[in-house]
Amino acid sequence: MTTAQHAATSRLNYQDLSVPALRDLLDTNGYAYVDGIPGDFDHVAFLTRIGPLMPQYDGELIWSIRAEERFAELYHSLNTKPLFPHSECYEFTGRPPKYLALWCLVPSDDGGGHTTLADMYRFVDGLSEAERTHISTRTYRFFSSAGVQDMQLGRVAEHPFIEYRDGRPPIVRFSLNNVDKSDDEVLPGVLNRAVEYFDQEHIAVNYATNSLLIWDNHRMTHSRTGYTNHGRHLRRVWLDET
Repeated sequence: MTTAQHAATSRLNYQDLSVPALRDLLDTNGYAYVDGIPGDFDHVAFLTRIGPLMPQYDGELIWSIRAEERFAELYHSLNTKPLFPHSECYEFTGRPPKYLALWCLVPSDDGGGHTTLADMYRFVDGLSEAERTHISTRTYRFFSSAGVQDMQLGRVAEHPFIEYRDGRPPIVRFSLNNVDKSDDEVLPGVLNRAVEYFDQEHIAVNYATNSLLIWDNHRMTHSRTGYTNHGRHLRRVWLDET
C-alpha cells in the first residue's frame, strides 16, 4: 500500500472523528490515522471509549516516547534508531493489548521518525497450511528487548506465533530479534519472509502535532524509521480487548 492509498483509506480528519468511524477503519484496515486535531483534545478520554487502558511496562497507563541519551546504544524505542517490525507485548504471559495508540506532542522535523505498519493477517494467509499449523501449535520463548531489560522491566513468556481463538480473531505475536528460534526448522524462514513482506507492503505514517495513530496489535506489526531530532515526543497507551 502506498502512502497515497493510506491517506485515502485509513485517514480521518478530526471533523469526521467518531467512535463508529474509527472502529470501522480498524476493522477494515487494521489501523487509523487522525489529523487536524485541536490542541485541547483529550486523547486519553476519547481512547477509553475504544477500550480500557492497560498498564504498560512500568505500571503506568501512559508511556512517553522521547529519545534519552542513556539508551543510545541499546535496542529501544527511547532512542532515535530504527526498530525492527514487531508486535507489542509478545513477552507478556497474558493477552497482549488489542490496540496501541500514539499521539504526537512534537513531530520530527528531519524526514524520519515514521511509524510503519503492515497487516500480518494477510501474510499468515499466504503461508502454507503446514507452516500455519506448525507455528500455531508450537510455543516459542519470547523475551523483552535489551532496552526494556536495562530498565529492569524485562519479561519472558512462551506463546505460539499465531494464537487461534474460538469466537475471536487470532493473535499474531511477532519479534525478529527477541524470540528463541534456535531449535525450530520452520520459524526462521517464516520470519525472514515476514520481514520481506513488511518491507514491500508497509505503510508509513508521518505525524503532525496532536495527530493520533491507532492500530490493532493482534493483527498489525509495526516499526519505526530512524531520525535525528531529539525533540520528537509521542505518547502511547495500550487498550484491552472488549
